[in-house]
Amino acid sequence: MNNHSVIPAFDFREMVQAKNGEVVTTSRKIAKYFGKRHGDVLRKIEQVKADCSREFSQRNFASADYIDEQGKVRPMYSLTKDGWIMVVMGFTGKAAAAIKESYIAAFNWMAEQLSRRMAIGEEMQHRYAIKETRSKLKGTIGSRLMNERKKEKRVLAVEHEYILQVTQPELLIN
Repeated sequence: MNNHSVIPAFDFREMVQAKNGEVVTTSRKIAKYFGKRHGDVLRKIEQVKADCSREFSQRNFASADYIDEQGKVRPMYSLTKDGWIMVVMGFTGKAAAAIKESYIAAFNWMAEQLSRRMAIGEEMQHRYAIKETRSKLKGTIGSRLMNERKKEKRVLAVEHEYILQVTQPELLIN
């Protein structure tokens, strides 16, 4: 599954460009990379647009034109990453399968990371609960132990905050 030698080494930076602060690609670049006729890619995009919500289509597919080798103005699309994924996930063939496998591998990796983080967090929370309970008991016994509890309380609060950070990571999605 990690062997992506099905498709030649490809620099995805060739497929994308920055436009108005957003990363986009074109239907022509998609056709070239996947070895498909541009007309077929245009039809696929129209099909995807028809299946998706109006908001999604407007946000991720922009009509554009280009001038072909004969000097004629031809239609094409400019697509965002999300639009690109919607179109490519419907493709078949080795190149499309390799990209789908990469996405599956990325999701599996993320699920594994979250699962591992959860297990570590549960262990940390268990140890914290034991420390907190012992510290609370100290506070009920006598004045000397109450002072210990005051000191421990601050340390335990910091530890609890750290456990929350470990078990509830921020996702950086963009």
